[in-house]
Amino acid sequence: MQQPIMRTYRGPTPEAAASAYRADAAQAQSKGYVPISHRWAEDASGHTLTVAFQLRGDAMVAPDEPTESAEALTEAGEVPVEPAALPAEPVEPVSVQPPEPARPLAKQPEAITAGRNEVLAVQVLDMHCAGEPLRIVRSGFPEVPLLSVLERRRWIAKNADHIRRAIVNEPRGHRDMYGAVLLPPYSPDVDICLLFMHNAGYSTMCGHGVIAVTTALIEEGLYPASQPVTTIRYEVPAGVVAASATVSALPDGGHAVAGVRFTNVPSYLAARSLSVRPDGLELHGRAADAGHLAVDLAFGGAYYGIVDAAQLGLRVVPEQASLLRHAGAAITEALRRDHTPAHPTDDDLSFVYGTIIVDLEPSTSPDGRARDAHIRNATVFADAELDRSPCGSGTSAILAQLHGRGRMQVGQEIINAGITGEQFLGRIESETRLGGEPAVVTSIAGTAFVTGYGTLVVDERDPLGEGFLLN
Repeated sequence: MQQPIMRTYRGPTPEAAASAYRADAAQAQSKGYVPISHRWAEDASGHTLTVAFQLRGDAMVAPDEPTESAEALTEAGEVPVEPAALPAEPVEPVSVQPPEPARPLAKQPEAITAGRNEVLAVQVLDMHCAGEPLRIVRSGFPEVPLLSVLERRRWIAKNADHIRRAIVNEPRGHRDMYGAVLLPPYSPDVDICLLFMHNAGYSTMCGHGVIAVTTALIEEGLYPASQPVTTIRYEVPAGVVAASATVSALPDGGHAVAGVRFTNVPSYLAARSLSVRPDGLELHGRAADAGHLAVDLAFGGAYYGIVDAAQLGLRVVPEQASLLRHAGAAITEALRRDHTPAHPTDDDLSFVYGTIIVDLEPSTSPDGRARDAHIRNATVFADAELDRSPCGSGTSAILAQLHGRGRMQVGQEIINAGITGEQFLGRIESETRLGGEPAVVTSIAGTAFVTGYGTLVVDERDPLGEGFLLN
């Protein structure tokens, strides 16, 4: 009898590891292999399911698909199953029944179906925060070396960018989709390493993403919750961000999150009233008189140009989304061309991420939304991506701008609405310094909700499998 083949499936939860097993088992059984033994293990990084597969009867594996031996897999670090413990003859597949999660993953389709030539299956949890989507990778992401957060971001961009394109871009996503990957922490004083992805690559900080991930971890039972507040510390490319969720217990033993407030990395006003003349934009008001836009540049985890919507003759309402997107992309392009910032402590952060178009009179919004907000903004970032939310890192940049101009003080708050009309509450917590620059510590509060569960599959026959974007 041929030696058993060992396979190990890892995941942050038992159901994630079991889902990966079920996907592989469908293929294995189509080639004549059946699982004959399994073993569960748990450590600090998550849950591991080790399964032994054995050929059934006279079934053969195709010659061009070599099989690894149990010895080779043991040398590669897999957990062996003792041969003496295996039955003499093949048995029916082992049933893997993980504990029920807070929101059962049984709602999801199976990752693999018979006959599909898959090359990638990624299990995701979809969220939204103030209308802005976040697609969280739950399983199917390659193992990433334990490096610093910026080194990990570079490693993923080089070795796993096909996954970003597959889950963010069309046909599974869209131009304005946002993604997140959770990794074990590198620094000893944080809980999770958190990386974000969008249509052009990987961001340095994402406030709506922090709110959504924190909500998901607690409500899905993936992070131990405490009442009335659960705090999770993340390392992101911009630094360390601490998120505190207001938590209540549910009758079924789960937890509900009423809202999340995160304390951002230090933010500062980098430049005032830069003269910017984007190509193809009609200027209005004082900008038309001057012949150029007056744009402030502020850092809130990323650098943003901040411009008054009145200079563009625009209002921040959904009906003007395409005009806002076009204007924001044009201003960002001009800033990147003529006004590259220099981060005080980290050159990797020295680039303009996007533009925030601020409507200073939401009380007169034509759509009647967010009239109780102090400001309403449309943030355009990456490759002309339009944020539906008020933008968390952008709100921190606005707070730094207002403080730097003497319009807000420590302890004051602002209600910032996004294009959907949903709101973030931003507060200046304290003054600090970032390198040699005067800066502020800000906190941003908002809510997020689960919108779906899914398994995204790339078929090797699909010429558009890795994703595409239409400009």
